[in-house]
Amino acid sequence: MSTNRFLLIKALGKSIWTDVDHVICQLFAAELTDRIPIVYWGMESNYSVAIDTNSYEIFFEPISQYNIHDITRREYTFYPPTWKYENLLAEDTDRFKMEYRDLNSLMRSDANVVVSDVYYPLRSLIPWVRKSHWAYGKTPYQIYRVLFDKYLKLQPSIKREIQKFINMNPNFRDERPIIGVHVRGNSVANEVAQIYDLNEFYKPNVWQFVVKYNIRHLLVITDSAKVLKQYKKLYDRQGMLLYTDSKKVSFKERIATCLLDYPNKRHKGVELVKDTIEIIKDTYLAAQCDFFIGNGYSSLSNTVMRLRDWPETNIKLLY
Repeated sequence: MSTNRFLLIKALGKSIWTDVDHVICQLFAAELTDRIPIVYWGMESNYSVAIDTNSYEIFFEPISQYNIHDITRREYTFYPPTWKYENLLAEDTDRFKMEYRDLNSLMRSDANVVVSDVYYPLRSLIPWVRKSHWAYGKTPYQIYRVLFDKYLKLQPSIKREIQKFINMNPNFRDERPIIGVHVRGNSVANEVAQIYDLNEFYKPNVWQFVVKYNIRHLLVITDSAKVLKQYKKLYDRQGMLLYTDSKKVSFKERIATCLLDYPNKRHKGVELVKDTIEIIKDTYLAAQCDFFIGNGYSSLSNTVMRLRDWPETNIKLLY
């Protein structure tokens, strides 16, 4: 691999697993274009706490030995041409105009540093896979599985938080089988017209799993206190229901940086980091369950699916 060809992957400013999906897809693009990937979540990230902090590394280990300062070099060329060595730490608030950001131009650029700050789904990258590449002939799910295992490494402190929950909850640790259930609340109403009907589909599906596989416990993950209350009423008998202490609040979309003053933005980042660690913990706990039912429109549910090799009979995403 060339040592002067880089792909700088910035944050989208979305929820944690939407931004991680972007990172994973661009790590795949880096492989296909023979570039060294650098992930840098700066002030465009929801989780930024300081202008010189890489928020990605609050949650995950670095992707490579290089960082953004290694490519902030006057002699390097950059693409899209918006970027120069002087402004790499900044956010391009005009990126959604998509100027110079069509996929073909990004993949074919000869610049030393290509900057990725817009989303392209993994499926759109498959036509670029060569016959000699390990991903040739694989499905998107199979490619995701390889990429997640290869690149996504939790920070040790978050691993300890997950293990702490397991150690302190013998029902989760010792009594199997367990089904994980991810239910989104009102926050999805703007995305999916049938969200309330969709949530009603959980009850018969959960019941089918409980009866067929003799489920001992149900781990519910939700952003809604109302949903948690409903599940307590339905399943909190004889210690069947399990849930973490994560806040049951919906994710609020980021307000553009240009509409915020920086002290407030940083304060918001500090508040979100702790909540986001809880979301990550919930996600990894769900992936350790024997069965899983989730929301097919949710980045969290899709992440649970991509974190391990699930038998087809053991996982179901509802649409």
